[in-house]
Order: sequence, then structure tokens, then C-alpha cells
Amino acid sequence: MPDSGDDAGVHPDPDGGTATDGGTDGGGRGSEFACNVARQEGCAAGESCLFADLPDGGTGSRCFAAECDAVLQNCAQGQRCTYVTEAGATRRRCVEAGAAEEGAPCTLAPTDGGPAYDTCEAGLFCKDARQEDGGTVFSCRKLCHATPTCGGSGECNTVLRLEGTSELPLVCGPPSARCDPFGKDCTSPLSCYPSTSGPVCAGSGTRREGESCDFSNQCAPGSSCVNAGGGLTCRPLCKVGGTPACATGTCRDISGNPGVGACVP
Repeated sequence: MPDSGDDAGVHPDPDGGTATDGGTDGGGRGSEFACNVARQEGCAAGESCLFADLPDGGTGSRCFAAECDAVLQNCAQGQRCTYVTEAGATRRRCVEAGAAEEGAPCTLAPTDGGPAYDTCEAGLFCKDARQEDGGTVFSCRKLCHATPTCGGSGECNTVLRLEGTSELPLVCGPPSARCDPFGKDCTSPLSCYPSTSGPVCAGSGTRREGESCDFSNQCAPGSSCVNAGGGLTCRPLCKVGGTPACATGTCRDISGNPGVGACVP
């Protein structure tokens, strides 16, 4: 059965979206990001937009065709869509729904000799988690494309790396660490960036003001990825009605981040 690896879940959330552009929510305008994961835009019928590892070692998004969508759960009644491993390949397929509820213990590989899939209910995936004593436990986590799907389950911020597929599906995880985008709350190499759920600590980017972007944390610390007209670019952060102010341009609110704005021309 696939080995689910944990990943710092900054992909879907840090988007720097403004009140007028709605943000990127997971990208879709650069060659790295062929579609928008959170909004499920940019793919043909029968395809799902998912993150994927790129040949150069980076991460992007791609459209993947499959029998079903693991978040939409568009299988026949009594079945569920999940990742199934058979003959070394892992695919999204409709199978019999499991009985394990969200947060309940689960197993990743039924040993019946046939296709392997977990024992969770529809919409969930059996995810491993390391414990303080060095052990590992498995529990059902909610699959997601964006944080609203998680409800009270946290944020859509954990990437599953599964053997036998290039797809990188997401599950709900604990809320990301909050921070002050004008302070120094984050420990290097992390920096504070606006996201759809408020400022969070995320891996620091290097793109400079005016350079194109898909995520806020592709930009250098102190800036955000916003639509300033003509596409998404890195723009300096500013405090709405306060300091720091914009050296040039206008300080425009970033939706979901009270008091935080970006300097746009």
C-alpha cells in the first residue's frame, strides 16, 4: 500500500489574494502550475487538479484523469473514491466504503491478496503520524482540495506522497502556526506570509518585487503574491492605515488578513 509522507503544508493556503482578485489558492498561471487545485479550475471533464512533483525537483499542479475524485466522492451509492494499489500502481478508484470514521484508527493495506486500500469511510484516507515516543499511529484524515472542506478538522495543509502515483493529494491537518507578517515570529528558514486563513509561517521564497508568482511564499519575506493587474506578481506588504506604508502605489487589503495589505500600482 502507498507510503503516506508528511509535508509542510504551505501549498494550498499562502496565496496573498486581495479582496478583488480572490487570490491564487494554489496557483494555475505559471508553467509550473497548469491548473488551480483549491478551486479545481483549468482541467477537462473527468480530470482533477492535483499537486505533483516536477522533474526539476519543484512542485507544481497538473490535471489527472481518473475513475473518480477522492474529494467530490462521485462514486455510486455505497462506494467511495480512494487511492487503490494493485501491481505496483496506485490509482483513484471506486471501491467498497470502509467503516472507520474521521480520527479513528485504520489500516492501510487489507491483506486479502487483491487490490490494497484502507479501511476509512468515504472522503477519508488512512494517514500515518509520528508520536513523541518514536512510534507511529494510523488514523483516518479528511481528503481535501482547499481548507473549507476541512470544517472543524483544521486546514488543508498536508501532502500525501504515495508510492505508485505522481499525484500529491492533500488531507486536513492541524492549523498552521500563526504569525505577524510585520514581525519576526517565524524561525528561519520560515517567514510570515498572508494566506487564505490568515498569516502563517511558511518556507521563505526569493522572488523580487514585480516578478511573477503562484504562491505568496515564492516571494521574498515582506512581500506577497497578488494580482496587481496583468497577472500575479510579488508586491511589498504594508499595514493598512499604518506603518509600514507603501513607498509607491496603494496599500490594498489582502482578504482574510485583517490590517495586512500589499502595495499595488
